Amino acid sequence: MESMKGKVIRDIRNQEAKRKQLQKEIFNQRYNATKEAKFIDKEDINMNSFRAIPKSVIQELGLSKAALAIYPVLCAKADFEKNNSFPISQKNIARFAGVSENSVRNALKELENAGLLTKEKVTDGPRHFYVYKVTFYRRPELEANEQRGDAIYFYNCIIDNGIWAELKPRTKVLYLTLRAVAKQDIELYSVIEGENYGGDWNGVNYDDYIRNRKWDVCDISLSKLCKLAKIERTNLTPILEELERYKLIERVGEWTKVYNAPHCQDSFLAFLS
Repeated sequence: MESMKGKVIRDIRNQEAKRKQLQKEIFNQRYNATKEAKFIDKEDINMNSFRAIPKSVIQELGLSKAALAIYPVLCAKADFEKNNSFPISQKNIARFAGVSENSVRNALKELENAGLLTKEKVTDGPRHFYVYKVTFYRRPELEANEQRGDAIYFYNCIIDNGIWAELKPRTKVLYLTLRAVAKQDIELYSVIEGENYGGDWNGVNYDDYIRNRKWDVCDISLSKLCKLAKIERTNLTPILEELERYKLIERVGEWTKVYNAPHCQDSFLAFLS
C-alpha cells in the first residue's frame, strides 16, 4: 500500500509534468503561431504595395497554372529593394496561392527550372527550412526606368486579403494574361477618369499616369485571349464573371478595363467584410 509520503511525491511529480506540458503548449502557441500565414485584416491592407512582374513570365515561359499561382506570392513575400533570401513554408505558399502543398512542390521545381527561383536549405538550429530567392523587377530597376514597359505592377493587396487564394486556377491565369496584354491609353484614361495628363508620353505627366493609373484596356478578341491563356472558349464566361465579382475587371462592350488592383476601394473593402 502506497504511503502518504509516496502519494505526496507522486502528486508533486504529476503536477510538475502537467506544468511542463502546459508550458510547452504555451511556447508552441507563441512561436509556432508566427509560422502560420494569416491574411491581413481589411483595415490594415496596404493598397499601394506592388511587385513588378516581367510580362515574359506570363507570356513566354509556358508555366503551369500552379506555377503562375505561386509566383506572385513569392514575389510579394520577397524584398522589393534587394534580392535577399527569405523564408516561407510550402504550407504558407499554398495558403496564399490557393493551391495544394503537393502542387506547390511541383511548381517550385518548375520555377527553379525556368531560372526564376533558387532555394537553399538552412540546417542551423533545431528546425530545418528553406530560404528562397525569386527573380522579378525590383525598385532600383524601375527607378532607373529600366524594364518598366516589360512589367506588370501586381498589387500585393490581391494576395494579402485572400482574393488570390479564392480565385480559381484558370481565373488567375486569365487575370495575369489580361494584365500582360492590356494597353495603356493616356488620352482615354484622362477622359474617363477626369484627370488631365495631357497626353504627354515623354514627360512628367506620363510618369504620374504610369504610377497612379487604376486600369489599362484590353482590346483583343475573346477568342485570341483564350488562346493566349490556354483556356477553352466555353469556359470563359464564368471566369470573366469571377474577375468582375472581385472587382479586377470591368467589361465595357467588346473591351475590358483591366484593373491593377481591385477597383472601388470602398466596395472592395466592404466585399471583404
